[in-house]
Amino acid sequence: ETPSDDLSDAARRVDVLAQLTPALLVADIQAEVSLRFRFALSSDFVSTMVHGNERILLREICQRVGVQLAMKQYYFEHPAAAQVQAEAQAEVAAELGNVASSKAAKRIVRERVDCVAARRTVVRADDVLNFVARTKVSTHNSTFADEAFEAGRMSLEQGQRQMGLELLLESLALHEQTFGFLHAESARCYAVVSLAHYDAGEQALAAEFMTKAVVISERTVGLDNPLTIHNYLNLALYEHARGNTLVGLRLMRHALDLWNLVNSSDHPDLATAHNNVGVMLQSLRLFDDALEFVRSAYEIRLRLHGAQHVLVASAQHALAKALALTGDFKAAVQAEREAHGYFSETFGPEDARSKETGEWLAELTFNAVRTAKLTRAAREKMAEAAAKAGGLMPVADASGAQQQQQDVEGAKGLLPIDELLKFITGSGNRSDKPRPSGGKRSKHAPKGSRRNIGKNPTISEINGGFGTFAETKVNNQSDCQELAARFKEVMDNLSDEYQDQDSKQDAGDDSENAAKLKEIREKVKEMTTQYLDKLIDNGEITSEEKARYH
Repeated sequence: ETPSDDLSDAARRVDVLAQLTPALLVADIQAEVSLRFRFALSSDFVSTMVHGNERILLREICQRVGVQLAMKQYYFEHPAAAQVQAEAQAEVAAELGNVASSKAAKRIVRERVDCVAARRTVVRADDVLNFVARTKVSTHNSTFADEAFEAGRMSLEQGQRQMGLELLLESLALHEQTFGFLHAESARCYAVVSLAHYDAGEQALAAEFMTKAVVISERTVGLDNPLTIHNYLNLALYEHARGNTLVGLRLMRHALDLWNLVNSSDHPDLATAHNNVGVMLQSLRLFDDALEFVRSAYEIRLRLHGAQHVLVASAQHALAKALALTGDFKAAVQAEREAHGYFSETFGPEDARSKETGEWLAELTFNAVRTAKLTRAAREKMAEAAAKAGGLMPVADASGAQQQQQDVEGAKGLLPIDELLKFITGSGNRSDKPRPSGGKRSKHAPKGSRRNIGKNPTISEINGGFGTFAETKVNNQSDCQELAARFKEVMDNLSDEYQDQDSKQDAGDDSENAAKLKEIREKVKEMTTQYLDKLIDNGEITSEEKARYH
C-alpha cells in the first residue's frame, strides 16, 4: 500500500516518495546493507530485528538525520479504541484540570481518538517540527594525558595498583587542564579512577569519583547517552558496596528507565544490571523480588548465547542461589546441576568454578531432601489431626497435595484447644501415654526430668510454631535450638495443666477453671508471638512467614 494520501503536495511530485511502499523500502534496505557491509539481511529481518524496537529505531533515525518530532504518543501498530480513549482522557484531564468532564473536553477527546484512528502511518508531515543541521567536529587530543591514562590502566592490569593510581590521577589533572572540567574525556578518566578505587576496596572514594563522572557525562554527551547510563549503573553498584543499598536501587531504576529508551531488552549489559539488582534486593532480604531479576538475567543470557556458554552457566549458578533463598530447593538443585555439569565438562573437575558448583549442589541436594522429609511429616501430622477433628482423610496422591494442605489448614481451626496445643508442641496423642496424676511435675524434681526432649531441633523444626521466653536473647542458631527445646518443655507443661483443668471442668469443678484455661491460652499466644518476633530480629524468618506460622 502506498501512503500517498499522507504526503504533502511537494512530496507527491517526487516519484520515489510517491511510489514508495513498505515492501520496496525493505528491499532497498537489504540492497544497501549488502552493498555497504557485504552482509545479507534475512527476508524476515523486520519481524525479527525491528519488531519490539520501533521506538528505539525511530529515535535513532531522528538523531541521525536531525529530525525534531512533536512530543506525543506514536503508535507503531493500530491501537485498540479503548486504549486510545483512556490515553486521550488522561491527556485532556492533565491539560484542562477540573473542567475535564465538560462538553468541550469530551469533544477534544473525541477528536483526538478520531485522529489516531484515521492515521495510516506512524509519523505524518505535521508531526515534524524542525530539521536540525548535523555537523562533524574534530576533537583535539592531548598526547601527554592519553599516554598517562594508558600507562595507568596498564599498571592496574599488571597489579601495580599504587603506580597505576598515581598515573591515572596525573592523567586526570592533564585532562582537566587541557579539556576543562566539563568534557567527555574528563568523565571517562573520572570513571576509570573510580573503578581503580573500587577494586582497591575504597568504596567511598569510588562513589565520589563516579558521581563526578555522572554529572559531567550528563552535561556533555546527554542524559540518554550510553556512557551516562553505564556511569549510573556503576554508581549504583558503588553505593550498594558502601552500604547505601536503597540509594543504589534508586540509581539502578533511573538507569534502567533510560536504558529502555536507547537499547533493546536483549543486551549483555542489561543482564548484568538485572543480576546486580537481584543482589541488592537479596541484601534487603527481599528474596522473591530478587528472584525475578536474577531469572531475567539468566533468560537474557540464554537468548543471546545459547545453553552452552560460560555466562549462561554462571547465571544458572546465581539463579540456583536465588531459588534456594526463596525455599525452592528442588528448582535450585536442577539449576545448580546444569551449571555444575557445564563447568565440569568444559573446564574439568579441578576448576575452581566446578568445585564451587559441586559444593553448592551437594548442599542444596541435602537441603532439598531434608525439606521434603519435613514437609511430608508435617503434612501427615496435619492430615491426622484434621481427620481426627473433622473426619477428613489424608490424601496420598501427590497431585492433590496443595488442595490437601488448604483443607487441613482450614480444619485446624476446628480442633479443641487441647488438641491444638498438642499439634503446636508436637506432643502427638499424649493421652495414650502414662503420666502422673494431675499432669504436673514434682516441685523438687530437676528441670526436664520427666520430659525427654531429645536433641535440639533444627531451624526448620523451630519454624514449625514454637515460642520462647520474653527475657531470652536470640543471637544465633545454637540459641534458637536451645530456646526451642526449653519452650517445648514449657508448652508440654501448659498442655498438661490445661488437660488437668479440662478434666476438672468435665467433673463439674468450675472453681477458677474458666480463668485458668483463658490464662493458659493467652500465655501460649504471647510466648509464640515473642519467639517469632525474635526470629525476625535475628533474620531467621520474614514477616510473611511469621503470619503463616502464627
